Amino acid sequence: MMLAQETVRQITFTQRAFPLAAAILIFLVSVELIRRRRLREEYAMLWVLASVVLLVFAIFPRLLLLLSELLGVFYLTTVVLIAFSFLSLMVLHLSVVASRSADDTRQIAQRLALLEERLEKLSPPAGQSSRRDSPPGPPAGGCRYHLTRPLGASRVPKSLAHLVAPG
Repeated sequence: MMLAQETVRQITFTQRAFPLAAAILIFLVSVELIRRRRLREEYAMLWVLASVVLLVFAIFPRLLLLLSELLGVFYLTTVVLIAFSFLSLMVLHLSVVASRSADDTRQIAQRLALLEERLEKLSPPAGQSSRRDSPPGPPAGGCRYHLTRPLGASRVPKSLAHLVAPG
């Protein structure tokens, strides 16, 4: 235990300030990305947790030294290996999420193409109408708007009113 106390005295202000600044920066960036809806909460929690752990170790360096004594880790290379392993697991997890998202995007694009093809087959050619008083059909290139639920007439923009069935 004497080793830990002697080592704390050797830690300079700069060595304590850098992890403290990094922890605060990671925390603030995570919060800002959540606020701007650029980072989902489930992934942000990982970064917030990492910044809190870094903050605790920056404020109380004795905890880090005590932890290293308990684990028997006295070499910098071991600490670097542990940090590298943690970051590798994070990258692996995010790669799995990105792959799943790319697969979902491909499937959605294929379904959209099939639906647009089906819509083109069902709608009459441009310029032809089954009734004289019916609203104009979708644009010649196919319908670019898909209404998932009926909207009240007051909520539909006039430019899209022809897409909403009367009801």
